[in-house]
Amino acid sequence: MLLALDTSTALTGLALYDERGVRAECVWESGRNHTAQLLPQLDLLLRHAGVNPSALSVIAVALGPGSWSGLRVGLSLAKGFVLARSLPLIGLGTLDLLAYQYAYFALPTCPLIRLGRDRFATARFVPDASGSLRQEPDTNRSLAELCAQVQGPTLFCGDLDAASVAFLRQTLGDDAWLVEPAAALRRPGYLAELAWQRHLAGAYDDPLTLEPFYLGEPVRA
Repeated sequence: MLLALDTSTALTGLALYDERGVRAECVWESGRNHTAQLLPQLDLLLRHAGVNPSALSVIAVALGPGSWSGLRVGLSLAKGFVLARSLPLIGLGTLDLLAYQYAYFALPTCPLIRLGRDRFATARFVPDASGSLRQEPDTNRSLAELCAQVQGPTLFCGDLDAASVAFLRQTLGDDAWLVEPAAALRRPGYLAELAWQRHLAGAYDDPLTLEPFYLGEPVRA
């Protein structure tokens, strides 16, 4: 059984995954309370799914970009499980997870994680047969800087409030594709699914050297 942890932002997520797919999943607005809320919520998820902690065999964690404190909490818990029980560890970038979640749109995609001070972590992805293919490293941009580089219809997803959505639509018109609020939720089940693929390939990370990345300003909850 794989456990996936995503504490990249104020939106926190947990998922359980095995050969049948997603077994359980929860997402909630934790704000800056990752430390106080993560373990109790994990205990509740395991009990509801009828899974004993001893059944966990792989740990996956989102590495950011995102909140300095949130990412530290998630990675610390992941490493705690891994080092205490000699489990394999898999770390994945948060923007990669978002791009994978919306690959079915078959459009160039710019996932966004808010960094504060009107800046966003983003990167450009294009769909391919396996999901989404990264075109550039994660960058720290304003929406205006991002829009200046958009050429043609592009899907935007992630940390988008009403003002951000309005700016994208006003600036890009029909080239700005956006998902509805319910579909926009960042789901840890996709982190778990991507990590499961890595698990089947035996592609694990070194828990002693794996670190989160922040890309500038921390997330402002």
